Amino acid sequence: MRNIYRVYLFLSCALFFFQSENVIAQKNSSTQFWPEIDFTSKPFNKSTIGIDLYSNRESDADTSTSLGYNSGVGGRIWYNHYFRSKVKTSLFFEPIWNRSTADSDYDRMEYRIAIQNVYYSPFNRWTLQNRIRIEDRIIENSTGDFVNTFRPRYLIKSVVGINKKNLIQGALYLYVSNEIMFNTGSSVTGYHFFDRNLTQVGLGYCITDYITLESLYAYTIRILPNGSDASIQAWALTLSINNIFSVNYFKGYFNKK
Repeated sequence: MRNIYRVYLFLSCALFFFQSENVIAQKNSSTQFWPEIDFTSKPFNKSTIGIDLYSNRESDADTSTSLGYNSGVGGRIWYNHYFRSKVKTSLFFEPIWNRSTADSDYDRMEYRIAIQNVYYSPFNRWTLQNRIRIEDRIIENSTGDFVNTFRPRYLIKSVVGINKKNLIQGALYLYVSNEIMFNTGSSVTGYHFFDRNLTQVGLGYCITDYITLESLYAYTIRILPNGSDASIQAWALTLSINNIFSVNYFKGYFNKK
């Protein structure tokens, strides 16, 4: 019962994020909702594989709700390897279907192939993460052909445990991140160097040692292909299910207190 109560409290906080996002949204910005579910498994000692599935819900131009219509669906297939305990190298493939939005006036497919390194620096209750990613974006244009463009990205993120030092069952944590992305230029994305800046503030709760639920508020400033700027305010809800083949998967969650 205690775990159920904590999940209820967490979802209440998530709803607060969602409502505040609608209150502070400006007329010249769109609002979105990003639901996502992630699965990981650990087939080898220093390696993990994962699958992420997500959707984007976006507001209409004349509404303030972020649940207007489905503007995109995608997924990622991950391979992660820890060459050192504090350094993770990852590869992923990501197909995305995008509905016509401010970026384009037609529905299109996009495929991403990326490599990234994440560097972890733990300091007692909080951990600092630095991530460097390079994406090869293969984007469908208006004639049905595909155009390649590279997008370098850099993210810095801080994760702070609130009620526990380690992120184990029952832990509540706060995280803040900022990511800047650059555009190498193409006929689809435009030829400006700066692509977008993404700032996120979120809360996470460890339902078990292997299952976490995160809610975040995100604010994005981006440059459209025509050179004009735009902003996105979004609420995201992510359920992560890790180490899915562990025999101790639900251990402790259904134990009677």
